[in-house]
Amino acid sequence: MVDTTQIKKDIRDIVKQLSSEFNANFYEGNIIGNKESRKYHGVSNDNTITLFVCSNELQEGKIKAGQRAAIFEKCYWLSLSKSTTKILVFTNSAFYNKFVEEYSDYLEDIQIRLFNK
Repeated sequence: MVDTTQIKKDIRDIVKQLSSEFNANFYEGNIIGNKESRKYHGVSNDNTITLFVCSNELQEGKIKAGQRAAIFEKCYWLSLSKSTTKILVFTNSAFYNKFVEEYSDYLEDIQIRLFNK
């Protein structure tokens, strides 16, 4: 089983950093009235900002189909939120660069960011 301790720490650090940047408090939760919806990693208290964190790494220099599907599922839930600011944060720079190169044109209303530790 995968140890998710570092991933959870990164998510907390990212949410803390964005809290400071946006001068807002965040909570983990679901703001869409759908039982099937995933919990957002961060939602501002006024529900104007939602975010997901992606901790993927490239496999053989590529974004694998399963990784892509999981990220676009997060993008789907971001697009359904009524938040004015929707953020997708990556923790791996090589993956972030590849994702931006291949898919940023399709995600106009979602900010794509790299978390610098």
